Amino acid sequence: MARTKGVPDDSPWQALSGAGGRGREGAAEEIAADIQRLILARDLPDGARLPSERDLAVLLSTSRPTVSQAIRILVVKGLVESRRGSGAYVRLRPETSLATSMHLMLDVRPDSVDQLAELRLALETSGIIRAIERATEQELAEGERALERLERSAGDTASWMSADTYFHATLVGASHNAYLTSMFSSVHGALIDYEYRTWIDEGTVPSWLAPDRAAALTAVHEPLLRAVRTRDVALALYAVRHHHEVMAQHLALRS
Repeated sequence: MARTKGVPDDSPWQALSGAGGRGREGAAEEIAADIQRLILARDLPDGARLPSERDLAVLLSTSRPTVSQAIRILVVKGLVESRRGSGAYVRLRPETSLATSMHLMLDVRPDSVDQLAELRLALETSGIIRAIERATEQELAEGERALERLERSAGDTASWMSADTYFHATLVGASHNAYLTSMFSSVHGALIDYEYRTWIDEGTVPSWLAPDRAAALTAVHEPLLRAVRTRDVALALYAVRHHHEVMAQHLALRS
């Protein structure tokens, strides 16, 4: 049974020992499924840190690129969050089943992506307006941290996906409406999955997400936070619409 210095013998991750790899086609998908089953079967908590890619590769008897692809698959599914320079973490969401239904609808009707984008715009607009009324100082501070994390994630597609989702969910979560937040997170997750799928599958970084674009990317998101912080409804309406238009441009690049 494989052992690594980074994964203690009593770690739940040891259940994966020897389960992966062997260089087969589709190995990344199988490893992602194994990790998903372990997370759910062991009831691992939200925020639990996964072993490093190097340690998982040793544990699973597979290559690090295969593990990296498996992690990207789990990021797309919303079960794992990638934090640049820190690693991957369990991310459990109560809206997972709703997001799955939206993923399926996009697969069956890819022409409906514009309709999903419209729904996302409506939900975020509603969430931000309510956040202006209800956001606490702690939530605003978390929004600042989420924006900083977003800027640091430029240049890493999987980390950006996680950071972008967290930033928007943090602001909409300040609406203090659990159902609105859950619906928005589901829609945003399905849309960003569709948008990023090609780049995730290829392990590439689109030109607009290059490290030297970090300031421009932050400039698209910062007005959302500023609108909530200054309680400015007019700025909120502009910021949400502008972000929607930029996202539409990204979707066009994907096709």
